[in-house]
Amino acid sequence: MRVCQLRLVFAPARSDRTTVVLGKRPTALGREGRGPDVFVLPDRHVSRLHATVSYDPASDGWIFEDKGSHNGSFVDGKRVQTAVLRHGSIVRVGACVLLMLDHNVSVEDDSPSNFLFGPSNAMQHVRREVQLVARQRSPVLILGETGSGKELVAAEIHRLSGRKGNLVPVNCAAVAANLAESELFGHVAGAFTGATRSASGLFVAAEGGTLLLDEVGELPLELQPKLLRALALGEIRPVGATAATGVDVRIIAATNRDLDGEVKAGHFRADLLARLAAWRIEVPPLRARPEDVLPLARLFLERATGPARLSADSAEALLLYDWPYNVRELEQLIAGAVVRANADARAQGERVLRVEHLPQALGAPLRARSTPVIAASASTPPLSAIVARDAAPSAEELALALRHYDGNVSQVARFFGRTRKQIYRWASALGVDIDETRERDEE
Repeated sequence: MRVCQLRLVFAPARSDRTTVVLGKRPTALGREGRGPDVFVLPDRHVSRLHATVSYDPASDGWIFEDKGSHNGSFVDGKRVQTAVLRHGSIVRVGACVLLMLDHNVSVEDDSPSNFLFGPSNAMQHVRREVQLVARQRSPVLILGETGSGKELVAAEIHRLSGRKGNLVPVNCAAVAANLAESELFGHVAGAFTGATRSASGLFVAAEGGTLLLDEVGELPLELQPKLLRALALGEIRPVGATAATGVDVRIIAATNRDLDGEVKAGHFRADLLARLAAWRIEVPPLRARPEDVLPLARLFLERATGPARLSADSAEALLLYDWPYNVRELEQLIAGAVVRANADARAQGERVLRVEHLPQALGAPLRARSTPVIAASASTPPLSAIVARDAAPSAEELALALRHYDGNVSQVARFFGRTRKQIYRWASALGVDIDETRERDEE
């Protein structure tokens, strides 16, 4: 069933309502109001009636319209008066960030699980597939881009399988072609130069459990018939041995390659692919499930013992990014940002991950839209549309606030909801000369 929703993915305060289903009647976004067609956003920077979202039959889309708000509205990082919303559109009003979802809804998955964290429909589908196949004996082929979480899917299949043996992973791309057979099936002493003793191999190590063939598309072509035999007959023959040995091993393979294309190109055996792909699970890339980005970011913040929360700008920047390397990139990026944020927290007493803690490429869309606004004169919007009041400012933002209030520290403190002492602390830590801003204003 197709359902169109606006989902509140970031807000400075808790909200009684986090999702509104869009219907034929216009939906109002604002700080106050009642009724099913009003989405109340808990933020003082949002106007009483900030914007509306209306269905447009001509485009089969949704029209966002700012209703003369004080702080303006942004769609996909750009200031707008009106804009067409489609699946994945990112809406920023005040310090609230919303995500447009136009998708087929499914039954909510409430089963407790720490694997493949994410509330999106796409990940719910992956979890259901895992639960269906976990206790089967058939091989599973997991497909997905680099960093999307294929190894986590394999680990969850093994965990739910009930198999008593271990999950044994092998990266087929990292095994030398001349050693791959011995690595998988083992060898007897004297089988080749340097084989001074027998070795059992990874199939035996995975006895009673699961063998994960990661990057299976890199498996040498000459080894593929031997793997096919192990799958078909449930037995292996170590290098140099004369007799085969039976094994009880479940095979899971994972790859970011198009194996059907590899078969057509003659780089992968069709009969082996048919065996491996008894059950296929595709892990969607992170850019296809934007509703998972902020929950994952918060999870990684907790794991890294980093700042207590994201700022509105950092949340919007994370959503605007395309994530070419998927969840792994997000995890590593948050780890780096936490180091910068923790250093600032010691200097400024703020436990917030701000946009300047992220790599410059992520903050670029927000900086690009603020530059012409700062330079504007008569049309310049209120300071709160340019400088976030819910987080410690950057040096540029603090200097801007001081110039806005003619160097009056008390007024700047009221703007940020802090004490005068905190403003002086920030100025010292960020290298902002308060007296210099006063002198410039006097000139």
